[in-house]
Amino acid sequence: MKRTILGLAQGVTALVLTIGAFTFFKACGDMDGKFMACHWAQNAVVLVGIVLSVLALVRILLRDDNIRTGLSIGIFALSAATAFIPGTAINLCMMEDMACHTTFKPAVIVISVLLAVLSLGDVIAGFAAGKRRSQ
Repeated sequence: MKRTILGLAQGVTALVLTIGAFTFFKACGDMDGKFMACHWAQNAVVLVGIVLSVLALVRILLRDDNIRTGLSIGIFALSAATAFIPGTAINLCMMEDMACHTTFKPAVIVISVLLAVLSLGDVIAGFAAGKRRSQ
């Protein structure tokens, strides 16, 4: 039951990251038809969010605990890496008071770290369940 709840939480969090990155905490819009660097950071986060959402969905649907644990390890690694996209892997606007700095970057970091923690919890629960079964 605990692993089912963790899997659903991973799925919801991945969807919030994906949908939020291009809606309610999106980066700066176009400037006279040109896109700022933060636009590409937003696109990268959306793409990674889609992959995380698919992995979480597959993790929910499968029943093999070893595969679920493996998928959670992948979700952990990818979500931890996602926290470094805005401002580290891809530059943001030069002005610190722009939406990409004040809204987008903090939201991506918080949600990515939350997803990494949920995934790590699921990995630990998976290993604990495997040890109980082997005894």
